[in-house]
Amino acid sequence: MDGEFASSRRPLCGVPPEEASSWLDVVPVRHARRSYTGEPVGSADLDALEVRAASWRPWQGARVVVIRDAPAALFVGIVGAYGGISHAPSALAFVGGAGTRGEAVGYTAEGLVLEATARGLDTCWVAGLFSAHVTADLAGLAPGERVHAVAALGHARGTATVKERLLFGAGRPKHRRSLDEIAPGHETWPAWARAAAEATRVAPSAMNRQPWRFSLSERGLTLRVAGIETPRASRHLDAGIAMLHAEVGAIGAGVSGAWELLEGPDVAAFQPSAAAEATS
Repeated sequence: MDGEFASSRRPLCGVPPEEASSWLDVVPVRHARRSYTGEPVGSADLDALEVRAASWRPWQGARVVVIRDAPAALFVGIVGAYGGISHAPSALAFVGGAGTRGEAVGYTAEGLVLEATARGLDTCWVAGLFSAHVTADLAGLAPGERVHAVAALGHARGTATVKERLLFGAGRPKHRRSLDEIAPGHETWPAWARAAAEATRVAPSAMNRQPWRFSLSERGLTLRVAGIETPRASRHLDAGIAMLHAEVGAIGAGVSGAWELLEGPDVAAFQPSAAAEATS
């Protein structure tokens, strides 16, 4: 195991309480949008996101780069523009260093997505339909780094386009797995664990597969990603996104803690702090 991988087994810092409150507020209202007006994002919002991206580095080797001016070529992947992003003026690039797990990248990235949402901006995770070399040039990668995914950033069109409705069901409520399905046995869990699982139900995932499954034991709230049909890279990012949502939900219920990345089918375990356990 290399040094960077070992050092990222626990986050360097968790979600600050002030961010947890604002991010939890926008968790239910965040929706992926692929068609944008082309109106530039205000400089004040971009400046604020850049400041937050610089300070929000919870895992070693994972970071977010704000791309203020995103060329159209950024969102054209190997299968072309079919189903892709149109007229997004800016973007977020989600970067991981050598040995950095995708879970760390997904966790870090979703924090900036929720921060953008809290500022009234629209976003859309894109893990496949983007140009790796264009994004790499714009992100200013260091040796060993790569872009795992990007997010469109801007102001979405007021109504979903025909393409969005046909391809992605935009404008219709998305099917969400029940808490019984993603967190079996939750009826006997403490309130913070139920709140964590509930906050994950509306998190974004590749093809809306919602592959997360939670269990609770002495180790803490343990996350597993189910469904081998989800591409491997997406599964790791999806797990990181779920971790961020779950932690925000737990903090909203009054419990903070830390994640431990695991090996094998179980991806990570959230362990409440000793003070939280004493009062829960």
